[in-house]
Parts: sequence; C-alpha cells; structure tokens
Amino acid sequence: MTQPPVTVYRQISPPATNDQRTILAKFRISLPDRPGSLAGFASIIAQADGNVSFFHYDRALDSSRVAVEIQLSDESRLTSLLNALREKQYAIDQSQNAQDDLMVTAAASVLEIKVRLANKPGTLAAFARLLAKHNANVIYMLYDEDIDPESADIAMATADSQEINSLLQATNEHGYHYRVLYRGSNEQEATNIICLKLIEKFFLRLKKILPSSGVEEIKSLVESSRDLQQDLTQFATEAGNNLEAGDVFETVLTFASQSRSRTGEKFSVTEMKPLRFHDQVDLFGFRLPTSENIYLFRHHDELTMIDAGHGIYYSDIKRLLLSHGMDPGRVKRIYVTHPDTDHVGTAGYFEEEFGTEIFLHSGSADVIANLNRAHGATGSLLNLNKYYTRLSSRFTECRFPSHPRYFSAATTKSINGFRIIDALPIGPLVFDVLESLGGHTPGLVFFLNQELGLLFTSDFLLNVKSLTPEDKAHLGIYRYLLTNPNRDSRIYKEETAALRNIMLNLDGELKKRGGSALIFPGHGDYYPAEELKEK
Repeated sequence: MTQPPVTVYRQISPPATNDQRTILAKFRISLPDRPGSLAGFASIIAQADGNVSFFHYDRALDSSRVAVEIQLSDESRLTSLLNALREKQYAIDQSQNAQDDLMVTAAASVLEIKVRLANKPGTLAAFARLLAKHNANVIYMLYDEDIDPESADIAMATADSQEINSLLQATNEHGYHYRVLYRGSNEQEATNIICLKLIEKFFLRLKKILPSSGVEEIKSLVESSRDLQQDLTQFATEAGNNLEAGDVFETVLTFASQSRSRTGEKFSVTEMKPLRFHDQVDLFGFRLPTSENIYLFRHHDELTMIDAGHGIYYSDIKRLLLSHGMDPGRVKRIYVTHPDTDHVGTAGYFEEEFGTEIFLHSGSADVIANLNRAHGATGSLLNLNKYYTRLSSRFTECRFPSHPRYFSAATTKSINGFRIIDALPIGPLVFDVLESLGGHTPGLVFFLNQELGLLFTSDFLLNVKSLTPEDKAHLGIYRYLLTNPNRDSRIYKEETAALRNIMLNLDGELKKRGGSALIFPGHGDYYPAEELKEK
C-alpha cells in the first residue's frame, strides 16, 4: 500500500502556544538548491498561518529534499497551504529532476550558527528572507520543537567570505540572538559542517590536482550528459554508504580524471631502462601520466603490448611509439592483464584502426558487458564498483575491444595455487598465463616466463617507492595495496603472498646460474625480485 505524501494528525493535547492549532501536517518536499528557496517556502507557510514545529534538511544526503512538520488551525488552512505549494510547483514527496549546480563552496564562505527563532507563524519566513537578501544558501538546518521550541541549527554558504560579515551584522540589527558554531577557515572542518554533496567532494578533489580548465571540462562533460550525472550521483550515494571504500574509489576516480589534462603537449611518460632478451627481443616500459604502465616487446618487425593504458592517451601513445622508431601499426597483439580502464582503455582503438588482436581472460567478458569490475561478486560494494566502472570508462574515454580473443584455459597445470591456463609466445620467449583467484577483479591474469624469471603482475606487487609523491597522493597507493579497490581483500593478500613466493624461489634458482628474476608491475618501475625480501 502506497503511503500518502502528506500525513495529517489531529492534535489531542493542547499546543504549546496560546493559539488553537489542532492540525499537524508532516511531509517531505523538494526545494531548489539555491539561495532564496527556504524564504519562498517559509513565506507560503506563513501565508497559511502555519507554524513550523520540525524542519530538517541535509544537503549531503539529498540536495533538495526537506522533511517538515507544520501546525495549522484547521483543515481549510492545510488545503490552502497544499494548493499554494502546488501552484508554485513545489514537488511534495518527490525528487526534483533538475540537474544540480556542481560548484564547490570555499571553506572561507561557510557559516554555521545556532539562532533563536520565536515559536510562532512567520518567524522562519522572516529569517529566511534575511538569508536570501545576502545570497546565503542553506545547506543544513535542523529545528525540532520537542528539543528546543525556539532554537535552530543552520549552516549556510555565501558567495564570498565578506558576505558573512554583512549577514552577521544584519542579523544583529534585526534583533536575532545567535551563536556562531563555525566560521570557515579549516577546509576539512568546513567539508564536514557544510555537508558538501558527495559529487561536490569529487570536484573538490579535482580542484586540488587539475588546472581550472580541467575541472571545467569535466564539469561540462557531467552537466551535458544526464546519464553521466546520474552515474556520478549514484556513485556518490554508494560511496557514502561504504565510507572507506568510497574514499579510495573516489581518489582513484579523481586520479583517472586527471588523465584528461595530461594529453597532447602536456603528455609525458617515465621511461624505464630498455632490456634485451636472447639478443633479438627488446622490452620497453613506459609509465603514463596517471601512473599506469604499458610494456612493449619488439621482436623483428612486430610489436606485442602488455596492457594498454587509459583510452584518452591513444593518440599520445601512437606518437610515443613513433618517437622510438616503432610503427603503431605493427602492434599485432595486446595482452591485457585485467579489464580496469587504465589497463584496457586503448585496446579497442588499436583493434579498430590496425586490426590488433586483443587477448583477455574470458572472465573479462562479463565485466565489459555489464560495465562492473566486480561482476559476479555479492555484497555492499557491488553497486559502488558498477558506478565506478561506468564513470572511469567515460572520463578516460575507454574503448573496450569489440572482438577480443580469450586465453584458452585448456591446461590443468598450476604453480603455487595459480592455474596455468595458456602459453603465449613472444618471439623466442614463452609466457605462462596464470589465472588470478579473483582478489582484485574478475578476469585477471599474470604473465610468467620461468626461463628468465619475468613476471608481469598487473596491480599486485607494485613498486611503490618508484612512484612520485603526486602518484602516491592521488592514487592512495598504500590503502590501495591493502584493501580497496579489491574485489576480495583477503584473497588479494593471499595472491600477493603466493606471487612473492613464486618469484623469490625463481630468483634463488636463477642466481645459481648467474641470473636474477624481475617484477614488472602495473604501476611503478620494474625491479629485481630480491627486493621482495624487503617488502
């Protein structure tokens, strides 16, 4: 049975004030998230001779919805109030479909006060008009007659910090008694107080790492796409429900968004020292601007790539190859470790332009089809992963391959708990394809050459110390290693330990013959396996 949008009670005990108010109406209403909204709504209540007994608004939870309880003298007043609200096109118990303004308030423009408001009709309307006059947008308000009939907590944001001085002066002049609970200076405290919409927190992160033009580009992208804004809103909701995971995902998503400002003339890479194997295969490693690695094997006139980087870098990667004497059209195969956008993003572009064969684990198919890097998992993080995948794909212009080839999964051999599902030749080198146990994402593999002790580890055994401070700050690398954004943190840790053991054992065997094993991670420079003893 659907609950009516307005709940009406007839009061049994006499009201606290001397007037005879016998009707109590409770409902939720959507107010536009802008200065003056509260003043307009409160004025309609005052015109119906209604007295507000409860009012709650929290911008972080819902940027437009207000819960309110109003005392009225009779049902005719209630009818008059509801008709007036409908005439002004207020949505009762419904969400507004208009897109939110995504501008982020500066900490210095935030004010929170506890103010005394007389418990009588028109009081809230009068104070709200004062706020509107000073262009103050209410972002949090709680008034509850049962707690304190003449006190309200109100947080607001003004256009600039000077307007706060003017507003407080006017509040004094109008005879309101108040106490300042917070006046903006500390950014973190302001974020907590002003209840930034979670979407705005994402843009606040962007402002710290991107030039204003980069933030405006992404803001414009979001505002121009209803689906994208809905995904960002849903992501923000899920992040709020899963605070620790949401914070890490938001950091990585912000980091992915940075890719848009690091293309063309601003594109730069960190080049790793080239290696040669069997005097005929060269290996080049490049760390792209947002820390993900691509590796290229050059054997005779062919190129084989391991992982592909964010899609936004496709043109830059082609120029990078040409600058090193490598024709992008000679990239015959791309072996993808897993379907996260920073590892698969350009694969579809190479496939489309050059007919490059893209190889993935078959488990990637469901991830790509459902745009959910945790597809097949259960639990509270499932939706967060879904919206994260969709957003990351859009922001970084990921192009998944249309006709991927899948590793065969025909063999039954294993090494230290990992099933060997295929063997990949790269010139004279042969790599075993090790199937992950699913700790990070579905459809993840490692590539191991046991002859020379070469292991491509994807997002395991990362070389943290080789990353720049910027990389670490924006990728949230230490927490990334330990917990999120992994599909199953417990399994991820078990896999990490198993890979470590494989490589230390291989390194021990190779050292007997004068060699040594090497780790090629998805982020950070490659490094000797013996360094695993220090980790």
